[in-house]
Amino acid sequence: MKQIGELEITDTSKLVLSFGEFRGAQRVDLRTYVKLKDKDEYIHTKKGINFNAEWIDDFVKMIEKLKDVKLD
Repeated sequence: MKQIGELEITDTSKLVLSFGEFRGAQRVDLRTYVKLKDKDEYIHTKKGINFNAEWIDDFVKMIEKLKDVKLD
């Protein structure tokens, strides 16, 4: 998987967006990574989503709707 971007959540965790091929299909992966104790290395966790790249346009439209959500 090729890493597209990342967003720091805390000092010891981050959200990573990746793109690549899995079992012959193009996939998008959005996953939480955690930092190993006493190291600068991060490892992926089970927390995240992985979906077919054909859904990218629909996923982006769904995320764009967040801009219109009013938080109370």
